Amino acid sequence: MREPGRRPRRRRRSDQNLTAQGVEGATEQPSILFVDDDEALGRAFARRFRREGFEVVVTNSPIEAIKLSQRRLFSTVVTDLRMPVMSGAEMIEHVAGVQPDVSFVVVTGVPNLDLDRSPPAELSTVGIVAKPWDDDELLSVIRRAVELTTRRRAETSASRGVDPLALVVEDDPDDAALLVTRLRRCGWRSQVVHRLQEARLVAGSASFDAMLVDLSLPDARGLDAVVRLRQVAPQVPLIVFSGMDDDTTARQAIRAGAHDFLVKGKDEPRLGRALVLGVERSHYTRRLTSLAHYDQLTGLANRLTLREAVRRAQTAAAVSGHATALLYVDLDRFKTVNDSLGHEAGDALLQKVADRLRASIRDDDTAARLGGDEFAIVLRQLDQPDEASIVAERLLDALRAPFELPQATVRVTCSVGVVVKEAGEQATLDDLLRQADMAMYDAKRSGRNRLARPRQRSERPGVARIALENELRDAVAEERFSLVYQPQFALPGPELCGYEALLRWTRLDGTRVSPGTFIPLLEDMGLVTQVGRWVLRESCRQLAEWRRRGLPGHVRMAVNVSGQDFERDDLVGSVRRALDEHGIEPSALELEITESILMRDTERTNVTLEALKREGVPIAIDDFGTGYSSLAYLQRFAVSRLKIDRVFVQTLEGDAEGTIAEAVIALGHRMGMEVLAEGVETEAQLRFLKSVGCDMVQGFLLGRPEAEPQIALVA
Repeated sequence: MREPGRRPRRRRRSDQNLTAQGVEGATEQPSILFVDDDEALGRAFARRFRREGFEVVVTNSPIEAIKLSQRRLFSTVVTDLRMPVMSGAEMIEHVAGVQPDVSFVVVTGVPNLDLDRSPPAELSTVGIVAKPWDDDELLSVIRRAVELTTRRRAETSASRGVDPLALVVEDDPDDAALLVTRLRRCGWRSQVVHRLQEARLVAGSASFDAMLVDLSLPDARGLDAVVRLRQVAPQVPLIVFSGMDDDTTARQAIRAGAHDFLVKGKDEPRLGRALVLGVERSHYTRRLTSLAHYDQLTGLANRLTLREAVRRAQTAAAVSGHATALLYVDLDRFKTVNDSLGHEAGDALLQKVADRLRASIRDDDTAARLGGDEFAIVLRQLDQPDEASIVAERLLDALRAPFELPQATVRVTCSVGVVVKEAGEQATLDDLLRQADMAMYDAKRSGRNRLARPRQRSERPGVARIALENELRDAVAEERFSLVYQPQFALPGPELCGYEALLRWTRLDGTRVSPGTFIPLLEDMGLVTQVGRWVLRESCRQLAEWRRRGLPGHVRMAVNVSGQDFERDDLVGSVRRALDEHGIEPSALELEITESILMRDTERTNVTLEALKREGVPIAIDDFGTGYSSLAYLQRFAVSRLKIDRVFVQTLEGDAEGTIAEAVIALGHRMGMEVLAEGVETEAQLRFLKSVGCDMVQGFLLGRPEAEPQIALVA
């Protein structure tokens, strides 16, 4: 009820419904939706940021904020977390579902409150600012959020190109004609079919931007149309347009995969908005899928997708009786290109190598980038095991030809390890990579630019494997290992803040063995804990020695802890003895563990972590984002630092990428943790990480792993 004598507020054109072209009456002025139950704070925010050129819409109700987001687009949403009726985190999740490309900024006096949200909301949150905020700090975060939203929406618009095309599945000619007319007004083209069977054929063979589907079709019952069309076109937004005005059916349709449920004769005005949001949400989902499953530099599959490819290949082989193979491809002397021509040239070379790998295999095979200059290829359905060697020779020939780079013409070769599994022979991806890696190093030792197969059948240890195990056992007894140290730097400096100790082993004949080969062997032989104790003692000894030579006291040492190390009852005691022996304070030693270790036995893990915390030893989660990535579990454990896996740092190479790394940084800070990004190899990556507030970095750009005598200390 309005106050007497006051005219009702006339809604501005910028508040009208969304159309396929955007928002009616939308201006170029960036808009902020501010959500906080403190009305005085809302008025102060509006006064301050309108002076900065923003359009500001203020509401004290999260529910009203959701309704506003359904009526118009915003450049960013600034919200509190603790509010009546609905928390800010819940509101973010709802608004992210309506406007997938909008970015959020959180302002709160309780940083760790209500932060357990779904991945889309996490990835859309640019930053968190504590109350009472600094105006300049908040302005900087808001501008970054607006830029991110603008960039995402520009990508969506650019990806559309010509007028979008909708598939209309409707058996009533009048209803179909009405939909075609509505679509034309929204700038959409359409193709009409009348039966589900026909729709499945068309959807599977043509490219559509959306599907409008009636549930009452001659050859479909209930939700058959939704389920079966999602099977043939899972990436295409599907909107149900039905004569049934039933909430239960609508919920079931959404759960079955529909993006929206519209009622005939009632919701026609919402059609344009539903299409826009469906397309944007689908585009956003595809981008997340690409980040999760593909290498962003080369476009090849990543390790996650490679693992699934191995599983599918072995399943098919068990049925067909064909063989499966994995090729491990490593470029020869790639470091020379990087060092002499720069990282940009190195990246360009990797992209061209990826193109040649793709061209050398069949469509059903899978090529993946493992990291750096290492690739893997899964070959399916081989009639004869020797076919794998034929493909490997084809790869060798393809990479021998010169590469034309902007900086120079270069020639590189590769070494290939080949592992073949007959039908019925099962092996995990890790087993295949380990065997292929050993074969690849045999190829390098034999002169490079060639392929090699394992020297013995993988299912039996063989003479070479036994010799390697015997020598490794002697090396453990004699502590015949070495450590190399990779520096870590605090931002924005960069300023040296730590070193990570990395284990290395060289055989008596001078052959260097890959850690990916000998560390799993140590675990299989039950010797990794003994080596782990040596690493702890040697790392503390080295840090003490450096300090005597002038290393600043704030520089810490990071040591990796294996799963078997962490399950030892005496881990805390071993850490304490190593620190006491060399006079190192606990805060100077950081233990790095993986997410999978956290999840093995959570109660026991938490007891050990709490004991280490009481000792004052900080804990870091290594390779964060490649394991369970559960915020709920992270909040349970005594963790002080997250290390972003290099896979997500590599995504920063694209102009529009970086959302995952940015989200991890924001979430880590929100939970009171520092964040370190590993695998930083380019100036562009470093600049981006600085801009989003990453605390520390580690990577070849700033320092490679080196033995102690090669490290020059600067006091």
